[in-house]
Amino acid sequence: MPIPNYSVLQGLPTAGKVVTGSSTHYQISIEATGGPFTVAVNIESTDGSEVLYAILDDFVPPDPAALLALESGMHALASQPGGLALDFVREQIGGKPMITQSQMALLPISKEKKGSHATPLENAVDTLLNQAVAEKGTIFAFGSSYADNGEVDGIHDIHMNQGNPLKSFGKDNGVWQDGAVFIYMPSTQSWTAIFIAFQTESWDTDDDGNPVN
Repeated sequence: MPIPNYSVLQGLPTAGKVVTGSSTHYQISIEATGGPFTVAVNIESTDGSEVLYAILDDFVPPDPAALLALESGMHALASQPGGLALDFVREQIGGKPMITQSQMALLPISKEKKGSHATPLENAVDTLLNQAVAEKGTIFAFGSSYADNGEVDGIHDIHMNQGNPLKSFGKDNGVWQDGAVFIYMPSTQSWTAIFIAFQTESWDTDDDGNPVN
């Protein structure tokens, strides 16, 4: 069963902070039509599987013109090729994979026990966020949208959403529904991409997003 409400949020970031609890996220506050919204970026896993991440500067999205044409706010996406939906395994840009497992680094586990989670991923996201706020950059966050019972709505599952072991998050598997964050800086007309996956996820998946091996 795929993730619910696959969407992309377009908006302007205003602030960010680490939120701990059942899982640790870097929470980005976004101003956008229909908002405000929050973007919850995983910086630790919930089940002990280790986090893989890649931050790509000078990135070119699969369809930058279509992204820049989006209006501010949350947009539902069809989980199929040919649109804005993302797929880590199947997406090609200029005949090359959008992202590969070999491009991703293993996130070291924080050794701090007092609520500090200053991992390289957190530091990098914090730096990018501050730059985007200062330069009025636009964030495009792909994942599962949610309504928070009258509180601030948002988007999460901003990571690879396929290849999970069937007995662990297998219900979330699907194709053309992966999450990521793209940041566009208008001053330089440049893009940066943040990709996150988990070591337990297979990059060899069938048409339902389930692991083949």
